[in-house]
Amino acid sequence: MCNENSVSIIIPVYNEEMHIEKCLKSIMNQTYGNIIEILILDGMSTDATRSIIEKFKNEKVMLVDNVKKVQAAALNKGIEMARGDIVVRVDAHAVYDKDYVSQCVNTLNKVKSQKVVNVGGPTYLLTSESYIENCIVFLHESKFGIGVAKFRQKDYEGFVDTVWNGAFWRWIFDEIGFYNESLSRSEDNDLNNRILRAGYRIYQSKDIISYYKPRSSIKEVISQNFKNGEAIGGSLVSNREIVRIRHLIPLAFFITIFVFGITYKLFFISRIIEILALASYFAVDMTECVRIAVKNGIKYIPCMFILFLLLHITYGIGTICGFFKSIFSRRKNNR
Repeated sequence: MCNENSVSIIIPVYNEEMHIEKCLKSIMNQTYGNIIEILILDGMSTDATRSIIEKFKNEKVMLVDNVKKVQAAALNKGIEMARGDIVVRVDAHAVYDKDYVSQCVNTLNKVKSQKVVNVGGPTYLLTSESYIENCIVFLHESKFGIGVAKFRQKDYEGFVDTVWNGAFWRWIFDEIGFYNESLSRSEDNDLNNRILRAGYRIYQSKDIISYYKPRSSIKEVISQNFKNGEAIGGSLVSNREIVRIRHLIPLAFFITIFVFGITYKLFFISRIIEILALASYFAVDMTECVRIAVKNGIKYIPCMFILFLLLHITYGIGTICGFFKSIFSRRKNNR
């Protein structure tokens, strides 16, 4: 293994007492020999996160305050401090294969001649003994649910428009700029879009492996999904280039059933469209639930059927809220 490239690892955290220890242990056990620093940017956690991190501190592991309490700000601070040739972004909600960093470095060097400046890999989702947590895992894995993105596809290898987390050549930030701190959730999509616009490329390798622990309750998943939709809605106003067709499908579904639902009794065509829309949706929903049940058990059908519906409706509503919130904010700033 060639260890010529020095690596800085940056980890933004906030109230991650349930996950940070496992995450750090997996980082400390990396096989790559030239990790020169691990920068943990904490958004002033109010739980035991900081005390857990203190146990790992040494000449390489640093705990840094992120007083802005914004993830993009934490990432930018880490990048500014980074001394490595390569910056590897790490999410505290996951654990990482022992060769994770090695594979990031290998892949960056392997495709360097093809103008690749950011690489990543698939996330393997961790199941548990909990019925609800397993339903949430299936939601993440399903292409009908959250699993449309390439990083949900374990066997995919090739060029992509974004990756989860990412490992970057440090110099790319000096050329295209850092994360946009005004974006609360889509800062990674924005950054990767600027990478592509500048003529560089992003690559996913199936050998860059991490294991992600999804949210553990339906309330958390729905809240997270609403915020994701809200971020896309805001991007429709301020940063349209990062929005993909897949991001707008839940919005189209919600608008369809809402508009033709409230006009159902007024127009015959509304009744036809509403019935067709819901019948088509529920047919696909049930088909996907049966597919999941065949593999994992029939007991998951009721919860998955409801979860898919909640997922798409909340994402659609979030997109609408984010769109109008961004418009009102822009008008207020222009006064």
